[in-house]
Amino acid sequence: MLIFSAFALCVRDYLFPLKYGQEVQKYANEYSVDTALLCAVINCESSFDARAVSKKGAVGLMQIMPSTAKWCAQKLGIEYNENDLFDPEYNIKIGAYYLSYLLQKFGSEKLALCAYNAGEGNVIKWLNENRKDIPFSETRGYVPRVLFNKRVYFGKFR
Repeated sequence: MLIFSAFALCVRDYLFPLKYGQEVQKYANEYSVDTALLCAVINCESSFDARAVSKKGAVGLMQIMPSTAKWCAQKLGIEYNENDLFDPEYNIKIGAYYLSYLLQKFGSEKLALCAYNAGEGNVIKWLNENRKDIPFSETRGYVPRVLFNKRVYFGKFR
C-alpha cells in the first residue's frame, strides 16, 4: 500500500507540477486569487511552460494575449514589453491580476474562467442572450478541466 501511495504521488506531481511556487503564492495573495485556481489555470494553459505560445498568439505560462497584457500593465502602472511575457514572474503577475479582475467583474469562478478562455466580450454577449450553456466547445471543456485541476492543486496546499 505504501508503494502504491508513493507511486500515486509521483504520478500526481508529474501530471500536476508546481513550478514557480513562490511567484504563484505571491501574486495569488496580492490579487486575492485562490492559489490552487491560479496553478490550475497555468497547468491548463501551458503545463508550466514559460516559453509557450499559442496559435492565436497567447504567450507564456498563463497564455496571456499581448493586448490583454498591455491593458493589465497599464492598470497596474507597470511597464509593458511583449518579451516580458516570457518571464515567469511577470507573466504570473499579469495573469493573476487579470484573473482577479475577471472574478470580480463576473462574480463567478465559472464565468471568470469562461472569460479567461473565450474573452470577456463573448461572456457578456452570452449573458445578454440569457444563454444557459457555453456555446464554444473549447471553453466547455476548459472550465471543468481547470476546476478539476484546482481540486488536485488544493490537495498540494493543505
